Amino acid sequence: ARTVHEAPPNHKPLTINQLIPHTPQAGQKPKSAIALQAYLDECKKLGKRSIDEKHPVFDYATKTGIPQEFLRIQWMEFKYRYTLPDAKRYKAWQTVFDKSVRGNWFKLWYVTAGGEYALTTTGQQANSAHRDAT
Repeated sequence: ARTVHEAPPNHKPLTINQLIPHTPQAGQKPKSAIALQAYLDECKKLGKRSIDEKHPVFDYATKTGIPQEFLRIQWMEFKYRYTLPDAKRYKAWQTVFDKSVRGNWFKLWYVTAGGEYALTTTGQQANSAHRDAT
């Protein structure tokens, strides 16, 4: 027989998010997922950069040797892909971009046998497509 303190056999343990739900700070409304274009428009309206220049993605690129030009290509391809109709929506676009760089989501670069970064065929195509973009 079960005691009163035992969980039923089909009980799943609670996650930390269920135990300590996120509550916005006073005066803030909960952040919801938005399209990248809406995020870019909001940044422009507020006069802030879409990826803060002090964001850890830049330190990561420097530490790993990813050239700044490759980050630019990644950003241009990121913007292109995530502003297409029916693209995913996210709450934290800077974090998503950071993850895309760290995971090389678009497979734009690779590391040569000598430890240098080089563009893949996909990276070369993206570079050509976005060469004149800002």
